[in-house]
Amino acid sequence: SSGINAEWPLRPGILYNTLTMLLILLSTLVACAVAGYNPVPGQHYLLQDAGTRHYLTLMGDQTDIRQNRGADGGYAGARNFSTVLSFKPGTADSGLSSGDFPTSDQGHFIFRKTGDNQWLIEHANTGRYLLAPESVDIRQKRCWEYGWNDASGTAASDANYYDLATFNLRIWSNGLYMEHGISGRWVMASGERAGQGPYNALNVDCNYYQRALWTFKRA
Repeated sequence: SSGINAEWPLRPGILYNTLTMLLILLSTLVACAVAGYNPVPGQHYLLQDAGTRHYLTLMGDQTDIRQNRGADGGYAGARNFSTVLSFKPGTADSGLSSGDFPTSDQGHFIFRKTGDNQWLIEHANTGRYLLAPESVDIRQKRCWEYGWNDASGTAASDANYYDLATFNLRIWSNGLYMEHGISGRWVMASGERAGQGPYNALNVDCNYYQRALWTFKRA
């Protein structure tokens, strides 16, 4: 006897069924992992983009505006959220932060769920929301702009004007996309990878160089 199992080549169905079951099991495990990777509403998170490894933050005045929502009367004069490479020790006082190095609490964000995959992304210190001043849906034209030179900045708004502060979260095992509910644009980090910043956070049509993919870490 040669020791070769003569039945194996004659029974390809065993191999097919085994591979099918393994793929189903793998898909189930990945789906469970992704499902468990959602941010917990109300918790504080740091958001770091995959392309530059910079953190989303809000520079400047850290005054809490939650008791005065809508007092700004619109988002036209709102400053933009920024990204920075690192934080300095300590915590921010209400008022102006110093220099290009914010404290880590200036990079804390809270996810507020308002509906079926509808979220307000709230800056923990100030209560201000991420807002994209965009109303045209670009989902059917992803990456047609070939870059972010003309992209708008992600505003730090005191209210959800015209539903422009509502985002959908596109969760993957390696991070999430913060997708604007109305326009479909993704929040992206601009600037030099090695630079401290601050650089503007932008609303873009594509995940350029992995800059629109964010990991969220419990703060």
